[in-house]
Amino acid sequence: MNFCIRVVCLLSASLIATHALSQDISGWSDKTVCRLVQTNSGEVYIEEASSRGLECKAPIKTSKAKPKPKPKPNKITIFGSFGDTQIPNNTKLQPNDATITYYHRQNDLIRLQVNRTYKVDPSSNPVEFVKKIEHHRVIDREMTTTTAFSYLYYEDGLVIYDAMPPEGRFSMVLDNSSYFSSHSMGKSITSYIIGHAICEGYIGSIDAPIVDWPLMENTLYYGQPLIKLLNMTAGDTEVIRRGEGNFIKTGRNIHGGEAAGGLSAFAKNPRELANTKPISSPKFSYSNLTADVLFNYMMHRVGLDFDSFITNFYQNKVGIKHPIYLEMNPLENRSEFVSTEDRIKQGVGRYGVSATRYDYLRIAKAMMDDWQNDTCEGEYLKSIYDRRVSANRRVASWDKKTRRWGEPDFELASKKYGGQFWSDVAGLSGRNVLVMNGANGQTIAMDMDRSRIVVISAGTAHHVNQKKLGYEPIKYGRIR
Repeated sequence: MNFCIRVVCLLSASLIATHALSQDISGWSDKTVCRLVQTNSGEVYIEEASSRGLECKAPIKTSKAKPKPKPKPNKITIFGSFGDTQIPNNTKLQPNDATITYYHRQNDLIRLQVNRTYKVDPSSNPVEFVKKIEHHRVIDREMTTTTAFSYLYYEDGLVIYDAMPPEGRFSMVLDNSSYFSSHSMGKSITSYIIGHAICEGYIGSIDAPIVDWPLMENTLYYGQPLIKLLNMTAGDTEVIRRGEGNFIKTGRNIHGGEAAGGLSAFAKNPRELANTKPISSPKFSYSNLTADVLFNYMMHRVGLDFDSFITNFYQNKVGIKHPIYLEMNPLENRSEFVSTEDRIKQGVGRYGVSATRYDYLRIAKAMMDDWQNDTCEGEYLKSIYDRRVSANRRVASWDKKTRRWGEPDFELASKKYGGQFWSDVAGLSGRNVLVMNGANGQTIAMDMDRSRIVVISAGTAHHVNQKKLGYEPIKYGRIR
């Protein structure tokens, strides 16, 4: 009873105080009312100021910590200088779809520049594939949420998995006619082409020294046996750092607009290749420059037969369905007419190619067929595989993220390297598995004995689960 009386008394006192306040305000000065309006002391003061016709400043709100704005899903992030064509491999977070789309388009623009590509027309009789498609929830997840552009799994004459992102995921169209840059997968393709040059008598063998090539005289590569360049043991670490594309002393990139004139320009510069010597007792050191030297050496040896040689390789051996674009550096003296002879003289060839998803599978199938049929080119592949060397680094595990920025891949899981192919993959001991790997998640893995091939194209590296999409099908025949 006493409690109820106290509550009633308190409510009554509050109502009386409020009434008294409303009565008291009328006698307050305009300055006091405005001050209370500015300090946001209550709606009653704003109403009083309005009734008096006062022009008080807006109420002063207490400042609160604003939450950090979330990145806009359609905002493009530019990594490095404007116009770069690759997202760095060490991005911890997956870039948004707009950024991935932008970089794919920037990269694809190179294909349309006549001075920077060499086009090979498609075959009149392309290799076709029989499909027996199976679906898997892991594939659906990867295509919907990661940076994967394309996924193919081939086994013993059949395409088992075939997937691309759902329509509308990216703003560019992705289909069987879309192009994807090989990046460093092109190193392995270059090696395979060199095998054809050997088998056709243009090059002696993998042990033949690089001589009779004026372009590379007085450089560290001249006189070295071909196998040293194929195995990345040519000793060029004082010229270009492992895995990088810029000269150590000048900072010039070996590809693109600043690399006009290609090897001929580099060989004239004493701070790049002129008068260089290989380091003593070199170990494996992954080199983009070495791969370009290999491609240009092949062009030099094939000479003016190059046009027919490379056309025969892609049209008749591989059986491509769409044009293939070989990447080239610009000529030193640019003109509308670009000749193969000038490209050979200046050494502007590059190891990279742009191809469609199924044409990459066709290239891999040609390699596998040669291996299994013991052709001359198959014997070449087996010889470089037998001569492989240690990758000279810690090998990644498929069971955990061994880098702070993402998933492991076939390159990181490979113990050895031979003839521009990665091999001896963790978990695949005793298996003849050859791997082509390129920046931003481009991967082709081939089990030569079980007739299994995985082809992955992506927008970034380490944001695609290659253990599920790649390793498991190669090891078990299916995604588990």
